[in-house]
Amino acid sequence: GLATAYPLLRANRRRATPLSYVVLDDRDGPGAAWRDGWDSLRLFSPAGYSSLPGWPMPPWTGEGNPPASHVVAYLRAYEERYDVPVARPVRVRHVTETDDGRLLVDAGARAWRARAVVNATGTWSAPFWPAVPGMRDFAGRQLHTHDYRRPADHAGERVAVVGGGNSGAQIAADLA
Repeated sequence: GLATAYPLLRANRRRATPLSYVVLDDRDGPGAAWRDGWDSLRLFSPAGYSSLPGWPMPPWTGEGNPPASHVVAYLRAYEERYDVPVARPVRVRHVTETDDGRLLVDAGARAWRARAVVNATGTWSAPFWPAVPGMRDFAGRQLHTHDYRRPADHAGERVAVVGGGNSGAQIAADLA
């Protein structure tokens, strides 16, 4: 959402009639999933490779790659620096097309009409569980990345991490 807002901000500097836009966020503050991730959550790369358009993420001076708190601070500062219009907390229920070809973004008590909608959602508030053969028959505990917090919660357990993306790899390393 913030990366999409940046070119709109730049375009408005050159326009006599500014474009109207808003970033809708279902959270109560910047940082989304970075605020609620597991205790050891870190970027998988140095800060310089994880910047949003227009402003580099400040370098991390600590050990390893930046922790979640560094990312949250950057996202908060980015919103403030560019005065990004963010409405919070807003949970979009659905988007429908109106009779005049516009879009209606329905968030329950609030709604927006738009010519375009960019779906820049993550999956943190609605985690995706891929279909894995046998998962419904497995009698053990199954967690999504969303619910993982720390290795101590799994002390003495035999754990298999399914999925080799950045989150799965980081959690596997954390558990090891």
